[in-house]
Amino acid sequence: MAERPGGAPGSVGAVLVVFAAAGFAMGQTVARVPALRDAVGATTAELGLALMGMGVGSLLAMPFTGRLVDRFGSRAVVSAAVLVACTGYAALAAAPSVVALLATLVVTGTAVGVWDVAMNIQASHVERHRDRAWMPYFHAAFSFGAVLGSGAGALAAWRGVGLVQLPVLAAVTAVVAVTALRRFVREVHEPGAPHTPSPAEPAPARSGLTRVEVLIGLVCLAAALAEGAANDWLALLLVDVQGAPAAFGALTLTAFNVTMTVGRVLAGPATDRLGRAGVVRVGGVLAAAGILVVTLVPSLPLAIVGGLLWGLGVSAVFPAAMSAAGEVPGRGNRAITVVSTIAYGAFLFGAPTIGLLGEAVGLDRALLLVVAFLALMVVLSPVMTVRHRRAADRLGTASGRMSG
Repeated sequence: MAERPGGAPGSVGAVLVVFAAAGFAMGQTVARVPALRDAVGATTAELGLALMGMGVGSLLAMPFTGRLVDRFGSRAVVSAAVLVACTGYAALAAAPSVVALLATLVVTGTAVGVWDVAMNIQASHVERHRDRAWMPYFHAAFSFGAVLGSGAGALAAWRGVGLVQLPVLAAVTAVVAVTALRRFVREVHEPGAPHTPSPAEPAPARSGLTRVEVLIGLVCLAAALAEGAANDWLALLLVDVQGAPAAFGALTLTAFNVTMTVGRVLAGPATDRLGRAGVVRVGGVLAAAGILVVTLVPSLPLAIVGGLLWGLGVSAVFPAAMSAAGEVPGRGNRAITVVSTIAYGAFLFGAPTIGLLGEAVGLDRALLLVVAFLALMVVLSPVMTVRHRRAADRLGTASGRMSG
């Protein structure tokens, strides 16, 4: 008997587990960035360039993932991506040089990019056939997984466990994710899947890049830069600049991921009360305050507070940007694609830029670049509400010049 689209028992739980597994795999790895740096003997600038590999790999893979899902289905695509990504995370422990670290991160990032897009396609497919908005909870599950992962990394660092942690926990992640994937449902274009038309299915989008989606993309880029900077540099900042133990650096990263999770769970009620623009404004201020506390105040207890504010501030921006992009008249999924691509650019240039600046002026001062982007995010926050179709259409007319 054929599966009803979106209706397979346990599909919501399966998507939650796969999102959480993605966050766990990332969190347990980034928590050990100081140990990876020491293992290959990298400078701050060299480490930044190596970390760029994740962004390069992801951006190379993302544009092709939709076609892969159309042909093979998200279950098969995510399964393959999980196995390659977890193998890559495990291989980081054996990287003998900066060049090898970079190459491994490119391959890992390629698989992670496919994993990310394909599981979001499955999430959207499952959500469209339910009365409840599940997407914020799926992303909260990712953050929860990152909390567990970075916590595991912190515990390993505190106990003096070497990088053997990476392959062990990567293997656990792969087993859990692949087991959950059996509950994934078929997409409407997957061979053998019945097509039940849904009013939630998007209408064909018009062509032509609009200025409003570019501005929403810049808002999302600032949030992605702030999130990436925490994952890449927060633990290292505390260890190198403030002389904290490696375990404390990983613990502060865990605090960041805790409030990322809480913020995403509370994003719905906060948006109902403040509106998307209000959530972005408040979030930008909180995140900037958290970064300033961590970088300017020489206090390890306050660093924990700063990490909490940093995570809470950026937590709701990405989901808000996706919703705003979906309201751009006549653009829908194409606007979401544009915004996502711009945002992921932060993972491409963010790590090497901050690394190079950190080499020149110190990592604490280099992170002030993120504060500047958060200020821009606050200024651009009104674009998060597309109030009038006529205004959006005017922006679309102007965009014809941009796309031409």
